[in-house]
Amino acid sequence: MAAVVGLSSFAIGLAPAAIASTNPTDLKINEVLSDGTDFVELKNTGSEAIDLHGLKFIDGGGGTPADLVTETTLLAPGGYYSFEPNTAWGIGLGKGDSATILAADGTTIIDTITWPAGTHATPSFGRCADGTGAFVINTTATRDAANNCPNPYATIALNELRSNDSAGGKDFVELTNTGSNPIDLSALTFVDNDPAHEPLAFATEGTTLAPGAYFSFETDAVNGGNGYGLGKGDSVTILDGDTVVDTYQIPAGEHATPSVGRCPDGVGAFATTLSATPGAANDCPAVPGADSIKINEVNSDPDDWFELTNTGAGPVDVSGWRYSDSTTATTFAIPGGTIVPAGGFVTIPSEVGLGKGDSVHLYLADGLTQLDATTWPAGTHATSWGRFPDGTGSFQVLEPSANAANKTSGPVTEPPALDPNWDDIEINEMTSLNAGDPGNPGFADAVELFNKGSHPVTIEGWKQTDSGAASGATALKLADLKVWNGTELVPATTWVIEPGGYVTFSSKKGLSGEGDGVKIYGPEGASQLVDQASYGDGDAGVSGNYTSDARAFAVCPDGSDEFWRVTRNSFGYSNADACETKSRRFETKVVVNEVSNIAAKAELLNTGTTAEDISGWELVSTDGSVAFTVPANTVLGAGELFLADPVNGLKSVDSISIRNPLGASILAHTWSEDGHESYSRCDFFGKVSYVETPQATWGAANACPELASSNWPGPAAIRTADAADAFTDLDANDEGDVSGVVFDPQDPTILWAAMNKGRLFKMHKVGDQFEVLPEWDGGIPVRFTDGAGELDAEGVAVGPDGAIYLTSERDNARAKSVSANKIARFDVSNVTASTTELVATHQWDVNDMVVTGTNLGLEGIAYVPDSFLVDSGWTVNGAAYKANDYDTPGLFVAAVEATGNLHFFSLPVGGAPVEVKVERSGFPWSMDVAYDADRKMLWALCDDSCGGVYNTLKVTNGDFAVSNSYQRPGGMPNLNNEGMAIAPWSTAVDGKVEVVWADDGDTDGHSLRARQLELPPVDGPVVEPVKADSTLSAGAVKVAYGKASTVVVKVGPADATGRVQVLRGSTVLGFAEVRDGVARVGIGGRLLVPGTHSLRVAYLGSDTVEPSTGVVRVAVTKAPASVRSVKVSTSKPRVKRTKLTVTVRVASTTGVPATGKVRVKVGSKTYSSTVKNGVAKVKIPKQKKRGTKKLSISYAGSSTVEKSKTVVKRVRWR
Repeated sequence: MAAVVGLSSFAIGLAPAAIASTNPTDLKINEVLSDGTDFVELKNTGSEAIDLHGLKFIDGGGGTPADLVTETTLLAPGGYYSFEPNTAWGIGLGKGDSATILAADGTTIIDTITWPAGTHATPSFGRCADGTGAFVINTTATRDAANNCPNPYATIALNELRSNDSAGGKDFVELTNTGSNPIDLSALTFVDNDPAHEPLAFATEGTTLAPGAYFSFETDAVNGGNGYGLGKGDSVTILDGDTVVDTYQIPAGEHATPSVGRCPDGVGAFATTLSATPGAANDCPAVPGADSIKINEVNSDPDDWFELTNTGAGPVDVSGWRYSDSTTATTFAIPGGTIVPAGGFVTIPSEVGLGKGDSVHLYLADGLTQLDATTWPAGTHATSWGRFPDGTGSFQVLEPSANAANKTSGPVTEPPALDPNWDDIEINEMTSLNAGDPGNPGFADAVELFNKGSHPVTIEGWKQTDSGAASGATALKLADLKVWNGTELVPATTWVIEPGGYVTFSSKKGLSGEGDGVKIYGPEGASQLVDQASYGDGDAGVSGNYTSDARAFAVCPDGSDEFWRVTRNSFGYSNADACETKSRRFETKVVVNEVSNIAAKAELLNTGTTAEDISGWELVSTDGSVAFTVPANTVLGAGELFLADPVNGLKSVDSISIRNPLGASILAHTWSEDGHESYSRCDFFGKVSYVETPQATWGAANACPELASSNWPGPAAIRTADAADAFTDLDANDEGDVSGVVFDPQDPTILWAAMNKGRLFKMHKVGDQFEVLPEWDGGIPVRFTDGAGELDAEGVAVGPDGAIYLTSERDNARAKSVSANKIARFDVSNVTASTTELVATHQWDVNDMVVTGTNLGLEGIAYVPDSFLVDSGWTVNGAAYKANDYDTPGLFVAAVEATGNLHFFSLPVGGAPVEVKVERSGFPWSMDVAYDADRKMLWALCDDSCGGVYNTLKVTNGDFAVSNSYQRPGGMPNLNNEGMAIAPWSTAVDGKVEVVWADDGDTDGHSLRARQLELPPVDGPVVEPVKADSTLSAGAVKVAYGKASTVVVKVGPADATGRVQVLRGSTVLGFAEVRDGVARVGIGGRLLVPGTHSLRVAYLGSDTVEPSTGVVRVAVTKAPASVRSVKVSTSKPRVKRTKLTVTVRVASTTGVPATGKVRVKVGSKTYSSTVKNGVAKVKIPKQKKRGTKKLSISYAGSSTVEKSKTVVKRVRWR
């Protein structure tokens, strides 16, 4: 017999068949809770029972809809039915999530609700009134009962009232609606403070108050002119029955005249207005002090802040006031407790990035009333931009002076005097390392000063700059200075450097790794040059021209004039330890020309015009071991080669450096895997790099890849394909930061674009430009699977499941300086205008497989189907690639910036990534890779470092090899193009398809440019083929939940080609290409819940064969499970004293997490505990009798995992 739920007592006797409804549209989602024990409550609003069997549930995360119930279940009229999706199917409800009930077809929506982005549905989100009303946040959760709705009039506020107007105006009361929905006022009443008065209605039937609108009534005109007048000290109360909606008490002995009203309207406190305004916004007095607060100074580089000053005579509390940049649509609140003293200054760190030619706007707390604003010149940063004189003068370029009076180029206050012992201060150490570079002292561009004298020296008012002119020097602040406390650098508390003391700070101007300098000047006025020092390329840290091992440029010993490269820094304390690593920069024209850890050889080349004596030189590995020493009396002539053989101890992950007899060294090359034969020094477009070469050429010219390029196969002219500044400049660097683009293969009118500041854009073409779809305006932030962080999204691909896959080489929000190469999957099927962020449904950590430096890892990504890889003859480990070797219908190929390599990954949903093979792109660096299904090849892209050349790669003898190299189109400047999208042939016009490039540099305010690519020529006339009919059949499949399955689909005729999809409703579960009349479609192990599923099979047809569809049945059983281990908290429990804990480990055979309960039966009693992370801890109370007792232990199973067999353990109580 069918289960009947939600029946009231009078209906129990009805036969279920007699009351079953065929109209599920009467079924409504009535209440949802998403924080705690998640539940969804349904209500039958109809007059007949509804059968829930066959209906489906899905949340906002997508995936396969779950069966709501497994048997006939009738919901009585007016009844409630609730379920816990996390308990039933492992579907947790999150912030801004949704709940949807679907019909049996899995696609037709019966009812759906999405709660606000960024918030949980808590205490619960429910309809008011039940079943029919709008969704609101309930007061409490009321599962399986009527909703505890909030006060429907909570947004109705008394806004203004008047009594005894001297000008003869009538007493009135005004209401306003502060909410977002219209409110019916006709049920409300009004009363004054006379206890003899009854509440009176004041609004006629059907009177509604729109959001933000005003409604006023004359108090003595209600009730047919028999209302109440308002007197001194009177009150006004608005009632909903006996419930007070809002009330106001006029101060005793006073009239409300000209009126009293809320300032701001609806939300502020009551104040005496300047004039009565019934039915309109209140005429509020000015906010105290608002006319005294001015924006006084702004800084947008290197830090973003603005300063307020108070020109009035008393302090002003600006807490809650708001500000914005030039994008005035979004405002930010000034923190609570912010008070600007009379004549004083307060600096506010800006939450929004301030860029060149930007603005700052200051508003009252309403975010609408603007008090002040300033805009600095276009193309320049505000460093610093302020009023002179303070508070009243015009804005101009000034010296930065946060929290202090502004000053122009002339002295405003008398500068400190130059200390008489200033000459004892020496620049002692400096580095060009950034904060994220290895070996940095904790901050960027560090400079250290040392007092070599015998007297304390104050450096107050001193200024510093780089190697530039003195006019660029900027005054140091005490807050800039750091000192060593014996264990770490801490903020300095004094300007004074004691004899033998040190102080360090971050250079006021950025220091270049390719050579720069530091200059220290005395206070303003005297501007005495105290000291200066300079360094060469790579001497103080990283260099863009070669790999430097230097970490600082330091004086050895302290206080001397002898600067040395050192490989560890010592900022804030003696350089003695750092000086143990000192070396001079190695100036030589001799380079490592070729090296092989496999052959244990290295080759040196003299690139100069004169001979060099290399006697005693050493080749050194990463760990400092000497791999080879050049024999005495070895002179290397200009252009000559020297072979070091054998070079001992080089490893698969290692480096090689040249070190001269004085100890100075040059790092030549670092590698992270064995080379094919050797790593050779090659010149690419004027930039030297080491690349893997297919053969070693000891004693001869290196076998460098040939990159002879031909003209772009299409028109030379290009066009900009986006509006100016179309992409959000999140970091105010005046760049769009768009790195990846791809056309959607399912809908080529759609272009996806990835921004490496963690945003995804969906675009379509309007005219000649691509515009962001309205619901994607501004791009949607993308987060890792934990819902946090910011992907450094470089590449974008559309997977076979229609999801978006992004590469990320680090977490910009939480660890920007740490390499973290990941690939993340995003479901984009349910994005609406209210979507505020996308959280990855899955991610794969490939950092151990892609070993690079920070910001040098994963770039582009493309999806490559199995059919192409198999048909092309691609091999893995010397054997033909087999699609069935991997639990995915194809592979994702990712381009790596640092190496130029292309890594092929299998990315199973819910499984670990598998690196199938690594191929070479033909470039030393690679920024994108694209799969060209029409031309059966890959495109590899290198950015402006390679002059914008593109390689095409086809499979040759089992490996991808460069088949052609193409120059960028003639009209394309050498831009920092990091992404490339090629439209499919189906979109061709006049034999050409569109290509779109993404310029990470946003040159001239444009990130996208487009041109055309010509289709291959066709010999002879084009004849439209007559398509043959197709046949389709598929055998039934049975599989355990969590284990991937394969649907074998036979397609006729025998020579049919093309793609087969397996779908559940409109959701593509998998696809495969037809080969020899068969397509083997893989379906992920967790895409279908246990049960029998009728899935649609679709052959999409080809140029010669018509499409066709069929059905396949897939039976998914629960995953088998077993009790893997049992442990007790003690082997010697004592009666009446010991509480026993039984720890039970449970696992399924398919890797599906076991959830639910574990039960332990002791005698006639059973105890249980919930499984968490595969483990349940069952508490057994104290036993009263001695003896050995049998513990029968079993796992009860879940909706996806079978129950286990019982395991017996015997325990003796003593």
